[in-house]
Amino acid sequence: MIVDAYRLAFAFDEERTGRYVDMTGLDCFRVLESGGQAAAVWAVIPCGHWFGGRSVPAANIAHVAIQPEFRGGGLAAEILHLSCEEARGDGAILASLFASTRPVYRRAGFNLAGHEMIYEAETSELYKLRQELRSRRLPLEDARDVLEPIYRAACLGQSGLLDRHDAHWNVHFNTAMSVPSVFVFGDDQGYAVLDTSKHGLIEIRDWAAINGAAARQILKLVGTFSTVFERVRWHGAPQDALVFAMPDKGWRLVHQEEFLIRVLDPASALVARGYASSDADLTLALDGESPLRISIRGGRADYAPGAAYGGNVLSVQASHFASLYSGFRSASFLHRAGVVDGDPETVRLADNVFAGPSPWVAEHF
Repeated sequence: MIVDAYRLAFAFDEERTGRYVDMTGLDCFRVLESGGQAAAVWAVIPCGHWFGGRSVPAANIAHVAIQPEFRGGGLAAEILHLSCEEARGDGAILASLFASTRPVYRRAGFNLAGHEMIYEAETSELYKLRQELRSRRLPLEDARDVLEPIYRAACLGQSGLLDRHDAHWNVHFNTAMSVPSVFVFGDDQGYAVLDTSKHGLIEIRDWAAINGAAARQILKLVGTFSTVFERVRWHGAPQDALVFAMPDKGWRLVHQEEFLIRVLDPASALVARGYASSDADLTLALDGESPLRISIRGGRADYAPGAAYGGNVLSVQASHFASLYSGFRSASFLHRAGVVDGDPETVRLADNVFAGPSPWVAEHF
């Protein structure tokens, strides 16, 4: 059934579907029946999203495929409800996805929460870097044990990045189409997984840089390929470390879209993430929910359910809470848009509470 559904929904052939199922794990796939027939298939992948130096338990809803004869009948809403309830039951606080069409997902409580951005640069520009190259190459079978701690360390200073499941790592290390090469830089301060299978284009499948020196070394290494590969492409952040480290012009943004999040349990989500703000007290009033008073001390939050309103009350339309929570939209922006209400002091306080790096993800799920 998965093969047939993905052939019709995504133009996957049987071999590609088989690879995707193997990399993801068959246990992550779900099938919905209607009238005794298999009507839809999708994956629910347990993971986390990093916010404020802490991983918030989450689930990716991925590759939803509804058979043509069942489209337009409301199955998408049922799939999202079933997936979110299952994820909640398994301990997830957030559900995240990429949407082919946004209205149906927004009606189900999802909203924009961060970026997926793909950059491209001319490799000839990278060779100009005055940077000592200190790298070592790893056998692919040993790579994850070395790379995962570096990746997690890099996530501490970022927002939105995935606390990865095996499925995510498997995509980066996939050898079906080509065998990637893995390099580690300095004293395990960064890494790059390079794919050299495309004519004229070297792809950085995955990378992390804990500091600027590691980012420059990644670019320096890629620059050594400039006689064969004119361009390099990578997933990056809105404030991207590789773009920042480039010696000159020559880069461009070639793809951008947003992922969506639904906050399954607002109180638990507020407690689970970290905060860069100074100590603060803020009451969030989400429509249809009991008010939540959060107290932030030392970068951690506690809350009192149903607390008295008192001061510093921010009213938030529940459908837009995910954008505020992730830092994708500031309280000031949402206030101007008319979906957040509060006095100027409270709006400024909320700006500080949810401040941080612009959220992004390093893969499409």
